[in-house]
Amino acid sequence: MDIRDRVALVTGGAHRVGRSIALALAREGGHVAITYHASADEAQQTVAEIEACGVGGLAVRCDQSNPAQVASVFDAVRAQWGRLDILVNSAAIMQQKPFLDITPQDWDATLGINLTGPFLFSQHAGRMMLAQGGGVIINIADEAGLTPWPRYVHHSVSKAGVIMLTRAAALALAPRVRVNAIAPGPVLKPEGWTDEQWDRLRPATRLDRLGSPQDVVEAMLYLISAEFVTGHVLVVDGGRVL
Repeated sequence: MDIRDRVALVTGGAHRVGRSIALALAREGGHVAITYHASADEAQQTVAEIEACGVGGLAVRCDQSNPAQVASVFDAVRAQWGRLDILVNSAAIMQQKPFLDITPQDWDATLGINLTGPFLFSQHAGRMMLAQGGGVIINIADEAGLTPWPRYVHHSVSKAGVIMLTRAAALALAPRVRVNAIAPGPVLKPEGWTDEQWDRLRPATRLDRLGSPQDVVEAMLYLISAEFVTGHVLVVDGGRVL
């Protein structure tokens, strides 16, 4: 798919990896809508940078565990452009907590944002894309969905679910809508980490270096253009899970 003049929606596009994805799509000539939850100022700044690329931008506040709020995002995109060609499910939360200390509220919050959200967005996007003749959905998973992280059990489970959602949706929406996932490894220092903590992950990669959001962007651009690829999980982790 050629991105120029297409319409893309990036959840969690106000900051971090989501922001890099949104700006990359804008630089490729796509009109870009983003969602945010609490980062209103960052969202408006990102939209300003999107529009500086000469394309349309839109920011919509959304708690993506809430079906009504998800539906309102699609109402806004439909009102602005009348179509949707690319969905990137990037929004997620990541809570560190010992397994025995995870509460039902912790579990519901993580699964609601990380798994229910991508499901709801993919369902709405799938309907729009099938009605217009096709489209591309890309889910941002995590290497935690491929190998368990004992200090992030609910996060690992949610991202494993995203991987299965990707495969199941690829079957359900074929042949007109392609659905793939990216499973990043260490591409951006977690909030609250020191540089020393972050650098400790480097030896665990087989390439002996840490990644960057640009590595995820390049994977996304490939999956958008790869017309014969669907149901695939592209691991972008420097070989860490090997």
